[in-house]
Amino acid sequence: MATYIYRAKKSTAETVTGTVKAQSQDEAIDLINQLGLLPISVKPQEEREESGAISRTRTVSSKERYIFTKQLANLLKSGVTILRALAIIGEQTHNRFLRRVIEHIGHQIKNGKSLSQALSVYPNLFSSLYVTMVAAGEESGNLQSMLVSVAEYQFREEEIRSKVRMAVAYPILMLIVGGATIYFMLSFVLPKMSGLFANMGEQLPLPTQILLGVSKAINQWGLFGILAAVVGVFVVLQWAKSAYGKRVLSQFILGIPLIGDILLKTELARFCRTLVLLNQGGISLVHSLHIAIPILENEVVKNHLIRCKEALLAGGSFGETLKKSSQIPTMMGYMISVGEESGSLDEVLIELAVSFEGETNERIKVMTTLLEPVLILAIGVIVGFIVFAMLLPIFQLDIMSQG
Repeated sequence: MATYIYRAKKSTAETVTGTVKAQSQDEAIDLINQLGLLPISVKPQEEREESGAISRTRTVSSKERYIFTKQLANLLKSGVTILRALAIIGEQTHNRFLRRVIEHIGHQIKNGKSLSQALSVYPNLFSSLYVTMVAAGEESGNLQSMLVSVAEYQFREEEIRSKVRMAVAYPILMLIVGGATIYFMLSFVLPKMSGLFANMGEQLPLPTQILLGVSKAINQWGLFGILAAVVGVFVVLQWAKSAYGKRVLSQFILGIPLIGDILLKTELARFCRTLVLLNQGGISLVHSLHIAIPILENEVVKNHLIRCKEALLAGGSFGETLKKSSQIPTMMGYMISVGEESGSLDEVLIELAVSFEGETNERIKVMTTLLEPVLILAIGVIVGFIVFAMLLPIFQLDIMSQG
């Protein structure tokens, strides 16, 4: 027995809504008529959910997606039916939005849709790669193993992202704390002491004069500067969303020492593991490239790989075209060429992914090792100059009084 949602006329001026349980829509209409109402619309509750009652623009964290995938794989592996598995996961999910999505997916499967079709309704939550792998698992009758592979892939992705975030977060935190300290000294501490130097006039040492000038400019134009910085950041972010902006920014990022190499190797490792996952699902190389390339974030790397895909479609070799790419390591092109010729492309891609991830870890260690003392030294020099410039007039007065 299904639940039907209705809108009906109670009188010429009053419209009411409600729900009735019935075996069919005709029976639901009869029941509404028996209530003395004139039905305007009668829809099954599932249809209302299908119409987009759940937002499809929202998303959830990668960790929550990983947990959902892992739990679903484990439950299916244990012999639990997919509907029961979704119900169990939904009950244990703390995120209300994700819980509603899981319930909706269950409703769609009850109505005859496959899991991949139900997941495709939420492209912001489940990427084309995710949906394609689930569809491949359904077609091969090995959905649980495919979900295990997807979960492992998600775990590795999150692990790499976490390392990159940690590598970038520490320097940013130091810059914020150091910048705030310097701003506090220039905008609050120094103005309090400026009265001590008022009688010295032009006799103030040059470092002190420079410091007082900077402090005065910050107090007069600081708010305007902050506003200009906010506007500038907004303009740059909007520009970065354009096709041209993405290309220029991607090229600039790749050119940054250490950071560019880390992001390049991270992208390539991600690309290799994605191709392996798709190939294991029985998907052709061309289709795999069509799915894997849009997942990447750097436009320069994407454009190089798009040219390789076009060469493959024209009958060429993926590896040979890759060798000609200036941004992609030559080793990658040679190894993929060997993999294509020997029929061991998956093994080569896994080896490349492991190699790139190892290099990324080493670069991150080097970057954090170098950046920490450099930032501490830079901030220390600036703060030391401020303190020196503030104390220099006092030392000068002391010397003059002794003379």
